[in-house]
Amino acid sequence: MARYLRVGDGLYTTDWASMDNSPRNPFLKGGGAAIDTSAEMVLFGRELARSADLLGRHAQSRRFAGEARRTARRIRREMWDPKRRFFFDLTAEGKRAPVKTIAAYWTLLAGVASTAQGKALIRELDNPATFNRRHRVPTLAADEAGFDPAGGYWRGAVWAPTTTMVLRGLENYGRDDLARAIALNHLEMIGRVFQTTGTVWENYAPDAAQPGKPAKADFVGWSGIGPIMYLLEYAIGLRPDAAQNEVVWDLRARGRVGCQRFRFNGHVVSLIASGSTTPHGARVIQVESDAPFALEVRTPGGWARFQVRRGAQSFEVRGG
Repeated sequence: MARYLRVGDGLYTTDWASMDNSPRNPFLKGGGAAIDTSAEMVLFGRELARSADLLGRHAQSRRFAGEARRTARRIRREMWDPKRRFFFDLTAEGKRAPVKTIAAYWTLLAGVASTAQGKALIRELDNPATFNRRHRVPTLAADEAGFDPAGGYWRGAVWAPTTTMVLRGLENYGRDDLARAIALNHLEMIGRVFQTTGTVWENYAPDAAQPGKPAKADFVGWSGIGPIMYLLEYAIGLRPDAAQNEVVWDLRARGRVGCQRFRFNGHVVSLIASGSTTPHGARVIQVESDAPFALEVRTPGGWARFQVRRGAQSFEVRGG
């Protein structure tokens, strides 16, 4: 990518296929720099640096990390508009394109945005005039020319992979609360569409509980992120960490909740939290596992850590 997609003084281009019919595309013709591709290269560089360090290839790690730092500085300097307080693509002439799209949020996932820039981007996610639509998060800001409330593919539709990118970026900047709210909104909206259509769709309308227009039906490919990952990680609250052999359970849901035959790190685990509390105000968690692991349970009132053994056992946690 560095050999074939680098343009200008070290940023990166893309073509219309990244967002097939987005109003951003005309501004990228002839070698314009793309905010998403440029931020992705920072992300790739940092991950490659981390991998190289793990392999003991420290000179290679320094090269990747240095390139990522330089690209991040260029993005902050050249692609941030201080008046509109948003990241934009650049034309081939180096001018900031005027179209506000979800592509800017790759800067959160890649850790490119400064603290102040991150706060400004995050504020837009709560703005009903731009990205806080009935179904969050549209790929084109609602106040842009060409926004389609029915979706219009990349003219406002909600796509599971771009929404997931936003969620992970929010978590990078300490906004787990907003990430969870957006995830649960998406889960609710695709659930409503499933009830009326019997399937999941390639993308969804931003302003109604409907499939996007156009959108393909039976599109589990990436739309399955919602009913699988969002359900497990945000609605139920289970976050596995295979490298640490642990599960963190953010237990906020009321009522009986959990997952049977939950798989992580080669284990098969069932975790069920009771729907009511004991007389002394604790919730009982039933766990059955085919191998030991660490379980950390976080509730609105506190947290507790348990060492799970092989077999069946139960724990009590307060504040849930």
